[in-house]
Amino acid sequence: MVGTGFAGTCALWHLVQRLTDPDRLPSLPPSAIAITTVEQGPVNGPGYPYAQDNVQLAHRCNNEASTMGIHGNDFVDWMVESKPWLIRDHPEVVLETHPGIELGEWRPDNGEFYPRALFGMYLGQRFQEAVARARAHGIEVQQYTRHEAVDGCATKEGFSVSLRELDTDREFILDGFDRVLLSTGHWQAAAADGLSGHGGYIASPYPPVALKAAVADWIRSRGTRGERPCVFVQGMGPSGIDAIMTLCSDGEFTYTHDGHVASYQPATRTGEEPLHVVAGSRSGFFSPVRGPLADYELHHLTEESLAAIRRDHQGSLKVERILELLDKDLLRATGGAVGWNDVKNPRYRSAGEKLASDLRDSYTGNPVYTVLLKARRMRFYNQLEPGDKSVYDRLLDTHFIRTAVPMPAANAEKLLALMDAGILTTVRQGYDAPRPEVGDDGDFLITYRSDDGGRSTLRADGMVRATSQDFGMERHPSPFVQNLLRRGEIVPHEEGGYVTGGIALDARGGYRVMKRMGDVCVPSPHLAAYGSPVRFWQNEHNYAGAFVKAAEWVADEWLEAAAAAGSESAADNPGLVSNEIGG
Repeated sequence: MVGTGFAGTCALWHLVQRLTDPDRLPSLPPSAIAITTVEQGPVNGPGYPYAQDNVQLAHRCNNEASTMGIHGNDFVDWMVESKPWLIRDHPEVVLETHPGIELGEWRPDNGEFYPRALFGMYLGQRFQEAVARARAHGIEVQQYTRHEAVDGCATKEGFSVSLRELDTDREFILDGFDRVLLSTGHWQAAAADGLSGHGGYIASPYPPVALKAAVADWIRSRGTRGERPCVFVQGMGPSGIDAIMTLCSDGEFTYTHDGHVASYQPATRTGEEPLHVVAGSRSGFFSPVRGPLADYELHHLTEESLAAIRRDHQGSLKVERILELLDKDLLRATGGAVGWNDVKNPRYRSAGEKLASDLRDSYTGNPVYTVLLKARRMRFYNQLEPGDKSVYDRLLDTHFIRTAVPMPAANAEKLLALMDAGILTTVRQGYDAPRPEVGDDGDFLITYRSDDGGRSTLRADGMVRATSQDFGMERHPSPFVQNLLRRGEIVPHEEGGYVTGGIALDARGGYRVMKRMGDVCVPSPHLAAYGSPVRFWQNEHNYAGAFVKAAEWVADEWLEAAAAAGSESAADNPGLVSNEIGG
């Protein structure tokens, strides 16, 4: 298993459960199985998004606790089991989510959005428990932390993976894997805007300690020039919010008696002005606020209407007709107040005004969020014609993601408090804005749309890139992925000449990776992948539930392969059975 974050941990847990269930695999003893895991980080389980070095307390999960378990409601169950340990050794993760609570009275809440650091602890523990269970049943488990997969290829004996030990640069090869899971997580391509290498350009908000240190060092080296230091955060999604929270973490939020954010007080240092943070994106708005779904069922955009579109277009869907139906449902759900054009161009004068409105709606149910979320869950993207996929990816996906991937209410309250304190402002760059540039004096020049629709320029001392994932495989930073592409062990997903991004899976279903064999592509006998490496995953799948479903498929498929291999080996070599599974 290459990558042991949420996807890899989920797959390992379900695989071990099946391998150690005597009712599932009577023909193959667990001692005949070997599992190998590879992880670049120092520990298995959290992966990059939930690792202790990459999070701060203010970095919240964007999904309710009840939806994040690797099976059932396991995350909440784990918090209940771990309560004595958590309130003794990590009270901060409880108090961040439930400010002012008496720790002994804490009851894990299904609907709460807990710190990512807490979820990372959960994943780390469940990973090690799966390893312990596997070994207790005689399964060999090899763990390579602080190792990077750099190459791989199919051989006569199975699949071969080359690893590099990150602390020593030593490279070596592991051979003979029957199955390999590519669970490498999100990636961020190298910046294509010509800003890389500039001292004030921070390519990622993570790790947060490195972000704060880089910003502080850059501003200190430039001097104040008699002006308040300004940092531009490019991106207003979850990573952008994390960047804002990190940059403002020296200050302090105050709370009301019932746990809501009341105000923000910036840290004061003699002779220093508080940092001015400007967040910007194409739309200029943050995601909406999570809350209960409104009481509305889709009336126009239904499975029946999608089937009718497919009948009219040789089995494919047309995005224009989907938007027409979606517009009707939006208007019906909002009493004619909001249509699709209002989703693309929200009728708010500022991001703060929209945040406040979304926060109010989150208590009773936001009909716009409800309609968009239910539309996205219909998983129509994969059935679009290639040309319509291109239109969706270029022009529409940003609106679905921004509307259907909302933030916890606590984040909205903090953002509003930062605005009230004069620390945070926002700008709308527009969808045709030129890329940020560096001025003659080293400042960053960001073009944005002013209130009257004209173009204005913002000057910032530093800039943090917090934009979404780039799915272009040719720009993937991993040498492992690049070498797999070069060898044809994986291929970019392509339909009718349009390259969607991400890697191609078997179109017949499941999570087998496609590989190149001469002039054709066939399902790989070894490789599987799901989650971030797959482009349409983002467009069609819910978070934890989709990972669990995919992990179960992988575990079942590997179990069948192990059983088949075991039967063949037992017939050819009585008393000798050997299988290696890597992920």
